Parts: sequence; C-alpha cells; structure tokens
Amino acid sequence: MKKLLLGLMLAASQFAMAQLTCATATAVTPGTHTAPAITTGTYVTSCDTSNGDNAAPNSIWYSYTATANGQLVVSSNISTNVAPLSNDTRVSIYSGTCAALTCVAGNDDVSGSNFKSTASATVTAGTTYYIQWDDRWNTAGFTWSLAFTSCAAPTALQLSTITTTTATLTWTAPTPAPASYDIEYGPLGFVQGTGTLANTTSATFTFPSQPSGSNIGFYIRSNCGATQGSWMGPYAIYLVKTPPYSNNFDLATNRADGFVPNGWALAVDDPIGPPPIVVSHTPTAFYYTTTSPTVTANAQLYSRPLDLAAATTHTATFWTRAYAFTPDGVAPMTLKVYINTTRSLTNATQIGTAITVNGLTHTQQTSTFTVPTSGTYYLIFSNESAMTPNTTALIFDTFSITSSSLSVNDTAAENSNSVYPNPTSDILNIKSKDKVTAVSIYDMSGKRMEASVINNTVDVRGLQSGTYIINIETENGRSSEKFIKK
Repeated sequence: MKKLLLGLMLAASQFAMAQLTCATATAVTPGTHTAPAITTGTYVTSCDTSNGDNAAPNSIWYSYTATANGQLVVSSNISTNVAPLSNDTRVSIYSGTCAALTCVAGNDDVSGSNFKSTASATVTAGTTYYIQWDDRWNTAGFTWSLAFTSCAAPTALQLSTITTTTATLTWTAPTPAPASYDIEYGPLGFVQGTGTLANTTSATFTFPSQPSGSNIGFYIRSNCGATQGSWMGPYAIYLVKTPPYSNNFDLATNRADGFVPNGWALAVDDPIGPPPIVVSHTPTAFYYTTTSPTVTANAQLYSRPLDLAAATTHTATFWTRAYAFTPDGVAPMTLKVYINTTRSLTNATQIGTAITVNGLTHTQQTSTFTVPTSGTYYLIFSNESAMTPNTTALIFDTFSITSSSLSVNDTAAENSNSVYPNPTSDILNIKSKDKVTAVSIYDMSGKRMEASVINNTVDVRGLQSGTYIINIETENGRSSEKFIKK
C-alpha cells in the first residue's frame, strides 16, 4: 500500500546503461542480480495494476530464455533490500516481441505490509521472456533473484466457490502435469512453515471449515516427486462476511481486507511530505480515485463478499471528501453505489441516487437497501464523474455495514407502526402512536423509490404495481413493513 502520488515527478538525470529498453534488455540466467537506480528508461504498461497504473516514466529491462519447460520466479523479496536500497518495487514479465509484448505475470506488493515484489510464470523451452522493473514507487537500486525449475507451476488459480466458512480453489495443470500439488494454508499473514500442509493429485482443493468470515492465507506448488516447484504465494482468500462488518483500512498488515479496486488505489497519509498530505477519515489509510480533464471517470471499488439476508434492511455507511491536486481547487465528482452478486456492474442495481462529492471535509454517506434473496453480494462504489477542469481525487474511507430484520422492529417502535390500506393503489396511510420523523420506500431489489410524504400519508401512485418495503422512523425507533401497490 502506497503514499498518494501528487504533483510532478522529479526530473531525473540521464545515464548510460544497456537495459533502458526492451530491445536492449540485459540477458540474465538463474541467480541473484543487482539492479541500478531507475532514473531513465522506456516504460511499458505494468502487468500489475492493483494499486493503479499511474504513469511510471522509467524502467530497466532484462531478458531470460527458458532452457526447458518449467517455472520462472522473479523476486525482490530479499532481506538486504532495505533503505537506502529500494524496498518498494514493481515487476512485470512479458512474452512476445518488444514490438508486441504480452503480459505473463506481474506483482506490486508481496503483502499488505511487504512492498517488495514476487512474480511467477510458467515458461516454455526456447522462449525469451522480458522482465521490466519500473519506478512506480521508488527509484533506488535493489537486489533481485531469478529462479527456474523444470517442475512447472499450476496456472489460472481461481476460486470456484466461496462461503462464510470455506472456499474451493481450482487451477490449470501445467504440461507436463506434476504427480501432485502441495498446499500450505493458515490464517492470513501466517509465517510459511508454520501452516497446515495438504497434498492433492487433482487440480482442485477445498479448504477445511474455517471460522465464519475469516481470512485464509495459502501457498501452492507443483510436486514432481523427485523435485518440487517453487512455492507460489502468499495468496489471500476472504471468506464471506456476515454483517455487522467494518473496515477503516488502517490495519497495516491487511488494509484492503478483501476490497478489490478497479481504477482506485489504496494509499496512506504522508504527514511529512513535502507537501504534507493527511486526507484519511481515520488515520492512516484510505482509497482514492481521480477525475480527469480529458476522459469521463469509470472506476469501481468492490467490497469483500457479504452474506446478506432477504427480509432485512441493510445499512452501509462510509465517508467521502475531495482532494485538490492543484491550486485550482476541486471539481464536483459523481459517486454511485451498486449492489450485485458478482464483482461487476453488469446487471448491478444502483442503491439510491448519485452522490456528489466536492467538499474538502469528510462527509458521512449512508446507503440503505434490501436484497431480493439471501446470498452473497458485493457493494460497488463507482466513480462516474464527468470530465473536470482539473484533476481531483475522490477519497473513500471508514466503511461499515449493519443489518436489521424487517420482521422485528428495532426498538420500542415494535408493533406501534402499521400501514393501511394494504394493498393500495394510491395513498398509503401510516398509523403510529409516536411522531414519524422519516419515511423511505424500497423495491424488492433494494432500490430506493421516490414518493411524496405529507404528514403521515404517502402518495404511491407513481410506483409500478408490485411489493415494496416502507421504513418508518419515529422518535422511539424504526420499523419496516411490506406493502403491495396495486
């Protein structure tokens, strides 16, 4: 996780070196290598954009030609890489030609607290692979290693299922396939060598039952009998979390906690500077996305998987603010909130109306919704701002979600509120012994509906026929009722 990059990059001095372009990459063999300071060199888009692919203008290049089919591991995760050497690197591995590179693997951070890089790729005999180290975060030189084994690694790791207590991992077997696969797992952040070991001969593994909503860390390697491939990992699995749940992104060893950015980046305050930057709601970390004077924003931040029940009111809260990159000030930005069963905007349902973010102070936002059926869902926070006169950052921090059953009133409001007539075609009356302070209506997908409320009557003539939920807040509590619009 990184410091927010602001302003212009410092001008870099030029120096003569062979590996400044892909075409002049330095050929290497397995072993340890020393990378010089990265202050010039031709940059190609990174194969890892987990923290945003903000322009990294400089790179150094190496090449490796595989002598056999197998597994290639490139890593700067070496204990000697501490200041003044770089301990914050990013690496990409490509195949193809320098004129048409194809990403094979890439890595920015080993973990949430280790900003060095390790990338693993399955390679083919006789093929040349290109390795790019860039200065996305640090220009200092460092030590890195290249390892090769003919016991090829599994590829295309993915989770086929994930629940509150377990997950099933699948992968693609390399050619030739190994005899079996070793897996070491434990609580996220466990020290390798202290976890639980498992072995499977198939290209799938279901983790034994874990504490509900917990986080699993794991490593995997091919086992060829006489030889073993290099361990791949650590990887993280975030089991489905049941509300209440919160994350202020301040846990240094696991800031994201299952949040997945697409066009957003996770950053930490920089109180020293220059200039000093403190924009988080709760020290010290936050997510941010930016607007642009040239393109419409399209960036999504996906929550960790959430176990949400039907017939329940779910309330998500979070804090937003703007940050000005230049003295020109901030421009209004548009943030929309969606709910979906996948990490995708396809078929997602928007919750409430668009949120305008344009102030320099933190503002708490609230999204209340229901879901049509119980299951696993993701909240999606989407920056959909129009082009702005100047670049502005949208800050997102301190997320939480709670749930309350619709069948039971929250407090003393239980059994004191009712609606009639039900069904209705035009006017819905609210009967309450307490003063009604707020009313909101949602359809069964969780979308908030517009309806005119005057005193204790609600005009529902604008609603389509169907079943709706009305939330009634009074001085003594809150209740939710279903009603039918004829």
